[in-house]
Amino acid sequence: MAHEDLQEFVQQLEKNGELIRIKEPLSHHLEIAEVTRRVSKARGPALLFENVPGQNMPVLTGAFGSMKRMAMALDVSNLDKLGPKVCDFLDAACPNGPIQRLKLAHKLPEISRAEPELTSHAPCQDLVFKGSEVDLFTIPVLKAWPKDGGPAITLPLVFTKHPDTGQRNVGMYRLQVYDKNTTGMHWYGGSGGALHYKIAEEAG
Repeated sequence: MAHEDLQEFVQQLEKNGELIRIKEPLSHHLEIAEVTRRVSKARGPALLFENVPGQNMPVLTGAFGSMKRMAMALDVSNLDKLGPKVCDFLDAACPNGPIQRLKLAHKLPEISRAEPELTSHAPCQDLVFKGSEVDLFTIPVLKAWPKDGGPAITLPLVFTKHPDTGQRNVGMYRLQVYDKNTTGMHWYGGSGGALHYKIAEEAG
């Protein structure tokens, strides 16, 4: 694993001159997005906004905003070398017939190391909010453009499950925050999440 958590990655970015801490108060309503847009356009570093009025947590932007930072996140020296490796891995994980299975048998140990580790408790479950406890306004969700309908979570991991087969999907679908516990989902036609939603809707 390249990094134990996001904090460790932030430390690495800072150590390598790839992050600037901003201590001045800047609002998550348009201001942070505009500063990020200008710095990104100038191919600048990642930004950690430490003083967001009305919020109890900082905002990190541009963490994966350059090839160098992406390579650092994935712990590789060159992203060009990663693509073929991922393709080989996917071929080995989903072989097309018995002959290909035999050809790719030598990759099985590497595939088995990539299996998710099952545990009864994970750090992401340290804080769990359910029902009326959920309050999205405690998160500094950015409003990026003046004419946006509201703040939006632009790069979430949305997990869905096929209602019949149980097959799982994870996708990145923009979530507009409507109120403290409601978001609007922006599905893309043909995406796994949209398919699961359509099947569930048709089933009633």
